[in-house]
Amino acid sequence: MNTVELTSTETLGAARAQDLRAWLVDAFDGNFTDEDWAHTIGGVHALIQDRRGIVSHGAIVARSVLCDGHSLCVGYLEAVATRPDQRRHGYASRVLRKLGEIIARDYDIGALSTSLQAVYAPLGWESWHGPSYVQTPHRRVRTADEDGGLMVLRTPRTPPVNIGGDIVADWRTGDVW
Repeated sequence: MNTVELTSTETLGAARAQDLRAWLVDAFDGNFTDEDWAHTIGGVHALIQDRRGIVSHGAIVARSVLCDGHSLCVGYLEAVATRPDQRRHGYASRVLRKLGEIIARDYDIGALSTSLQAVYAPLGWESWHGPSYVQTPHRRVRTADEDGGLMVLRTPRTPPVNIGGDIVADWRTGDVW
């Protein structure tokens, strides 16, 4: 069985990073922007490969998020995908378990935005039920379109948070969540 490889963006190297980016564009059916790529780099990547190349990928990047009034260091999941011919074989779950171990070790909480909550829930991720916002450079802005799509993964360092409270992301260009 193929192992989950962990690597930082820095150790990917230019050629491998370029290959990963092209793979992600394909994995997301062309709906993977320059901003999506910018959100994916700078953290830890978990990859599974076979003789044909990348099978599954996910990344964790550090973000600051206010959860129910608590300012937390968040391991934020980005660019989780599996090659179409290998979906439903457990590869994404293996990548997510490995990333979950890193989140539990290094972060106050994990967070992500997804329309596929059924993939994450069996791995301990919880739906965030409260209203979502982003803190822009000038003011807090409601992100109601994200409500119902945000999930968190508690860690041993997670303070008591009410998942029905407000959740506020730090500002970034592109998709803020």
